[in-house]
Amino acid sequence: METDRNPAGPENTFRNTVSEFMVERARRPQAFSMEKPHYHPYYELYFLMSGSCRMFIDHTIYYLSAGDLVLLAPYQLHQTIYGSGQPAERFTANFIPSYIEYFASQCRDGGPEFIFSRHRISIPRERQDYVRELFQQMSGETLTGDCYSGIRIKSLLFQLLSFLGRCRSQEQPSQALDPEDAVIQEAARYIYARHSDPLTLDAVADYVHMSPAWFSRKFHKAVGLGFKEYLTHIRLEHAEKLLLTTGMPVTEIALACGFSGGNYFGDAFRKARGMSPRDFRFTRHQQTSAEH
Repeated sequence: METDRNPAGPENTFRNTVSEFMVERARRPQAFSMEKPHYHPYYELYFLMSGSCRMFIDHTIYYLSAGDLVLLAPYQLHQTIYGSGQPAERFTANFIPSYIEYFASQCRDGGPEFIFSRHRISIPRERQDYVRELFQQMSGETLTGDCYSGIRIKSLLFQLLSFLGRCRSQEQPSQALDPEDAVIQEAARYIYARHSDPLTLDAVADYVHMSPAWFSRKFHKAVGLGFKEYLTHIRLEHAEKLLLTTGMPVTEIALACGFSGGNYFGDAFRKARGMSPRDFRFTRHQQTSAEH
């Protein structure tokens, strides 16, 4: 079920290791962390069974503890850093959008777009064994590999997504961030909201009342990317949405997302996605037509 393909450039933030569906159980040692934040073209469900960790997603910092489940939609930037306490154990399930096409068609307003619009869900203590069992059964079916395994995996995944959809509708406990993390999150959200403006490191540092050098160091430590890398990623994320949902010319999309011109946008997009913006738009539209 796995392939190894990474068309990204020096940033090395793009990963594509799932051809359809994959589930993995892993135990992380103390102080383990991802080398760099990354994103991928598939969904991910991350269930923390023991220990704790810190996760940065798009422009938000989350503190996770046992029983928390994280939902990641395709192309969402994220990085996980584990704490210095006890080792952590987690399950992940990854799947491409077309894998749950039937689920999406039946749920309508309660489909993947609704479920994955919230990143973190704290599973009630009395239902954590149920979620763990669903992951374990999916993992077992990937090893069985008989003619019924594909059906069983989808059935179990649909049960899990339905359960998460109902949890999604319930109020979740709020979190208080450490002061330093709160400042970096505020900066990331400012960049996300103002990505189309001609932002500079100095301007954002001034917004959060930090010196540029100190802000640059703290931002990179918290996010895993430098200011310029992060800003480029956010601009590309918004550009991709416009490529897929509008008929705007590529040059107009570049300017609307904060790039100085079409050529610079094209180079950045090709480095991150492995193809030009025009080829990306054409390929994704062809895939969508074929699926329907």
